[in-house]
Amino acid sequence: MARRSFLEKTLADLATTLEHTVYTEEIARRSGLLQRLDARVKVVLLGFALLVAASLQTALMQLALLVLLLVLLAASRIPTSIVVRLGLGLPVFTLLVAVPALFVVPGPPLLHLPFGLIISTTGAWSVLTLLLRVTTSVLAAAALMLTTRWSDLLAALRTLRIPLVFVVVLAMAYRYVFVLLELVQDLLLARRSRTLSAIPGPEQRRWLTTALAVLFQRSLRTSELVYQAMTARGFRGEPRTLRPRALTEADWFALSVGSAACAALWLIDLAHP
Repeated sequence: MARRSFLEKTLADLATTLEHTVYTEEIARRSGLLQRLDARVKVVLLGFALLVAASLQTALMQLALLVLLLVLLAASRIPTSIVVRLGLGLPVFTLLVAVPALFVVPGPPLLHLPFGLIISTTGAWSVLTLLLRVTTSVLAAAALMLTTRWSDLLAALRTLRIPLVFVVVLAMAYRYVFVLLELVQDLLLARRSRTLSAIPGPEQRRWLTTALAVLFQRSLRTSELVYQAMTARGFRGEPRTLRPRALTEADWFALSVGSAACAALWLIDLAHP
């Protein structure tokens, strides 16, 4: 059997990612701390945490906010493997981008390297603060997405006066991406099952052009079927949820304590420039 092409490997990775997305729905059904809170409370609270993370200037306050988010993720029964993967993915890329700041930002020398390179103390603190800010922001967004069902999140966004067009586009994209990827995988599987040897590059490109045209036709037809299925199940343009609309005492308590903690970190950061 012929080896898998680059496109097939890419789609396989996308399928794995989508499986993880489905798995997050299972995490949102667990009886963790954040899972018990109303989606509107989590949007406001974690959105505030994102704003605070972007405004904090000192590494110590960034670290305190990061520890607070890690405690929330642990109390919400988020698997450690997911937290580690999220905490190392984008921050590692950020570190690669921010490495020149270690040598460019002026300040007292911290470490002397060969070839006359000097790492300044100011540059090191700047890179550390940036890494903590990115990691905190990623974990805050992950805490919201992993502990909230997609339908509840859309309903919460609509309740908070997010434009309807934006919410509907998110709802359709979320449902349709699974269907579209399944169609592409079916096309590749059908071709691979009929392939006995390696296919030349020009032939692969011709087949890919034809497959894209077929996929476009089928995607148009499938998008209409998806919309009809949503309409048949009660969709009328407004996302709805079976969750109770009134906030409980626990929701108000969590909103108050969480907001106070974020505000305290922000005020302490302002007091110690």
